[in-house]
Amino acid sequence: MPGGQPKFVFVGKEPLVLWIAVSLLFANTVLMLLPESNEKDLFARVAPEVAPWYVDHAITIQLVLLAALVAIFIIFRKRVRFLRRK
Repeated sequence: MPGGQPKFVFVGKEPLVLWIAVSLLFANTVLMLLPESNEKDLFARVAPEVAPWYVDHAITIQLVLLAALVAIFIIFRKRVRFLRRK
């Protein structure tokens, strides 16, 4: 069945930094997709001085987190295996 399993998998347990990076990427994506009013209300209550900075740098943070994922796969490349599809 095409698309049934991933091409690249970790041998053994996935590194903790991978889970941290994926969690941060997911959280950043959710915050970016929130409507502006909800985002402003959320940050206004928690940290009002951070809200404008985050709105200006959300895309940059997303790209840095994606680059971190690539770096993790490069650093742990000996533990990543390629599965050939039949």
